Amino acid sequence: MKEEIQQFICVYMYELERYLATQKDEIRKMPLWLDEANTDRPLKEYLKHLIENSFDSIPQNSGIGGLITDDGTTVDVFSLLSIRISRVLLPENITDEIKDIIRTGKDNIYTNPDICFEINFKGNLYYETVELKTTKDNVIPGSSIQQVTPNEWVIFVKFSKTNVEIATGQYINAINSSMQFPDRSPRPQVSFKELSQWNKANRIVNDSILELKPDLNSVLKYELLSDWQNVLSKRWVDILINATSTKKNEPWFNNALRKFVLDFLDKYDELPFEEKIALKNKIKSLIE
Repeated sequence: MKEEIQQFICVYMYELERYLATQKDEIRKMPLWLDEANTDRPLKEYLKHLIENSFDSIPQNSGIGGLITDDGTTVDVFSLLSIRISRVLLPENITDEIKDIIRTGKDNIYTNPDICFEINFKGNLYYETVELKTTKDNVIPGSSIQQVTPNEWVIFVKFSKTNVEIATGQYINAINSSMQFPDRSPRPQVSFKELSQWNKANRIVNDSILELKPDLNSVLKYELLSDWQNVLSKRWVDILINATSTKKNEPWFNNALRKFVLDFLDKYDELPFEEKIALKNKIKSLIE
């Protein structure tokens, strides 16, 4: 059953993006700021009402007749038309029981999702969490790296003075591989442009068949999520070894990194050979 739910959500989110594009005038009225703080609460409530009352399933007249799955199998979308989103849950609607159900499908730290689809399929209920991202620019900080679920679905809304753009997709395809120096927990950036470009290049509709094609950049993004410390380490080595000059508006920690390495090398060079080996082994033993 879980397989059919994933097939459903894949086609549904594609169709939802198209439907939301017809509602731009309404969405553009949504306030993004309340008492000088960013808020997407009105948009969450709007999406809840819209989905529950006007778009709770794949449209019967969907132009998508088939879906190509990861293993290359083509699924008849007609078999998914009976699946319904019975409720759109906002954070305060998610009970402890539902939280436990959601936790079983996550390997990372649980946090309340922005919205959650309660999906009814043959009388059984399933829960699909969805991130809602809004921006007036392009790039925004994403979730803490321990909280990221790569395959979680995202509704990304970009506001401008005269227009609204909407993209849906999986979280991994919105990550742009940039990450600011972590003061606590790293937050890989997510980008509306990144997701939109991924959709154009990899979300293919051909003869009414929808296919999401993988790309090589996803491998790098999964590496970032699985071992961000190693990714940062490689970047820092690149800064030290390959940079021949400083860049304008370079991050402050690049210079601190250079000073640290010089101080460390001075200490390291003073050590006898045996102590150098012992120090390296000690450092390795402290890596978690």
